Amino acid sequence: MYWMKQSSIISFRLPLIVCLLTCGLLYCFSYLIEHTFEKISIQQNVTELNSVITSVERELTYYSPDENRDEFFQNLLLILTGHHHLFVYIIDDAGKIVYRTRGPNLSIALPQQDFERLISQNSTAIWNIDKSSYRIGASRVMLDGGRQYTTIVAVGRDLQLDFISRLRNGLGLLIAISCVLALIGSLISIYYTQKPINRLIKKIERINMKSLNYRISTASVPVKYESLVKAFNNMLHRMEDVFERQRNFTADIAHEMRTPITNLTTQTQIVLNNARSTEEYREILYSNLEEYEKMSQMISDMLFLAQADNHQLVPNLIDIDLYSMISLMCEYFEPLTDEKNITFELEGNCSHIQGDKMMLGRAIINIISNAIRYTSENQTIKINLSQLSPKKVQIVIANPGKKIESHHLPHLFDRFYRVDQSRHRNNKDSSGTGIGLAIVKSIIDTHKGHIYVESDDISTRFIIKLPTVISRHNH
Repeated sequence: MYWMKQSSIISFRLPLIVCLLTCGLLYCFSYLIEHTFEKISIQQNVTELNSVITSVERELTYYSPDENRDEFFQNLLLILTGHHHLFVYIIDDAGKIVYRTRGPNLSIALPQQDFERLISQNSTAIWNIDKSSYRIGASRVMLDGGRQYTTIVAVGRDLQLDFISRLRNGLGLLIAISCVLALIGSLISIYYTQKPINRLIKKIERINMKSLNYRISTASVPVKYESLVKAFNNMLHRMEDVFERQRNFTADIAHEMRTPITNLTTQTQIVLNNARSTEEYREILYSNLEEYEKMSQMISDMLFLAQADNHQLVPNLIDIDLYSMISLMCEYFEPLTDEKNITFELEGNCSHIQGDKMMLGRAIINIISNAIRYTSENQTIKINLSQLSPKKVQIVIANPGKKIESHHLPHLFDRFYRVDQSRHRNNKDSSGTGIGLAIVKSIIDTHKGHIYVESDDISTRFIIKLPTVISRHNH
């Protein structure tokens, strides 16, 4: 349900973001269009005003309104032909109107100060009157006879302003429609995009502990989601494998603990049925002690792995002579190897290393006992020491025996993993529960080393690589 809620939130957010982005882009685009058109309109008005003012000044220079009145007016009409919504005022130095077009009274358009500014700066100004707007320009011409004429020209802006207003409204409507369409389109697109994802989520939600063997078919999802489905199926496979080994481990632990508990219960019941001598009680107590030690070792191994999982294993670093330590271990196993006439062959040498002697000893003992278990009678277990570099040493423990298939090798150090599920468990070793080699790997990892296995028809080889010095700050 949480995934569905998150999906719904995302399904709403994305269209909203697309809608906002569309609004933003269209607004910027419409502002650019409106601003450009307004700029062009102003430029056209100014150009038109300047053109008319220049033409009027030229005519004033050629024809005096007092002496050549008819020619002057006739030429003015020709100048103004083709100019729509254009208004002209010509005033002499006495304030008398020489010429004017029909339209607003331009003589009162601007205060004297602003009017003089237009003439001196050769600029234009906006004049609003009676709900109409005009752009005004002006000039002053001094003739040879001393006469002075002032020209005021205005062009109407109402049509331009109306067009700009219509353009602005149209662009606003276009933005609103586009945003709605973008929102609807995004929702539809996300709906069809999310549809296979929602189906996939529903299939995933149906998976529980009892259906870890279920796999989602890649044929039921779009091609772009195949890699996701494959990754999820691989995760399910790993989870199923872990839970399967966990179940096997639980069964193994129950079996291993049931055996000593059954023995303890049986022996105790037998003892209680009849009176026993002190010696008989002593023997039974010794027998019970062995069973307690087995359970204690099993629990210790589990606690050790729990510490390794929580990175709580802190090695007590001391100087270790691997050759001497392994030699003593070989002597320790002589009573067991003598029964099968198995011999040890220790070769090579290497420098001393820093490490936890108890931990490393436990790891090597687990590997050697594992080698003895799978070595046939009258065979030799070979142990080789070598110096790979000034900072790294290598230990190889090889035992002859049946080849381990290559697909088992990467999993040998996995907890609860067995190559042969039906093999007999040795109650004398914690590896019988499938955690002996897991303990070995956790110890080697704690020492910043590396361990792996090679196997062929000749032998199976456990290869350990260890640094000679471990930095204390890493722990």
